[in-house]
Amino acid sequence: MSKTIKLLILIFSFSSCKVIFTEQLRKQAEENKINFSKIQFYNSEKIVLKRSLSSNEVSVASGKVIVENGKYTEIIKIKKETRGKCESFSNNGMNISFESGSNRSLLFSNKFSDLYSSSYDFNPDNCKNEKRSSIAISSSIKNNTLPIESVEKNINVCSVIYDGKKYTLELSSVPYLLIKKTKFSKKQVRKRTVKGVKVD
Repeated sequence: MSKTIKLLILIFSFSSCKVIFTEQLRKQAEENKINFSKIQFYNSEKIVLKRSLSSNEVSVASGKVIVENGKYTEIIKIKKETRGKCESFSNNGMNISFESGSNRSLLFSNKFSDLYSSSYDFNPDNCKNEKRSSIAISSSIKNNTLPIESVEKNINVCSVIYDGKKYTLELSSVPYLLIKKTKFSKKQVRKRTVKGVKVD
C-alpha cells in the first residue's frame, strides 16, 4: 500500500471520529456564528420510548406496536448514533429531533454550564431510580456446575412528552450529544506577508 493511500485512510478515519458536544464546543460555535440547526448531532446511547395503547389507538400509532402482558404497547426506538437536528436552544438546553414532524424533539441539557468540559445530557421528566434484579451465570465453576447469581442494576425510569403523548423509558446510562470532530476543527484563516515600507 502506497504512502498516499495510507494517508488518505488516516484522514478519512479521523474525519469520521465523533466527540462529546461540550460547553466549550458550544462556545466555539457561538463565537464563530455557526447556526446550531446546521450542526449534525448524534445520540451516544439507544433511547427507547414506550406507551400503552387503547384499542382505538392501535391503528394510528406511529411506532412499532407489540403486545406486552396482554396490552398493546407502542415502541419508538432511537438507535445509538442516530442523526439529530437542533430545533431550538436556551442558555443550557437544546431540543434535538431525530425524526421529522412537529413536537418530536428531546431535551438535552447542560447542568454545569460554568464547566467547559461538561456535556449535554438527555434530560427527560420525572425520573425515579429503581433497582432491577436479573439472573446471571457466574464465571466461576464449582462442582462442575455454573452457579447462577442474582444481579441488581440501578435503572432510571422516566417519562417524556413526545409527539404530544406521554411515553416512559428506562435508562441504565444517560445518553449525551455527540458531533463529528471536523465540525469545529476547520477555521478560516486569512494570511499575508507584508513587504515593509521603504523610507525615501
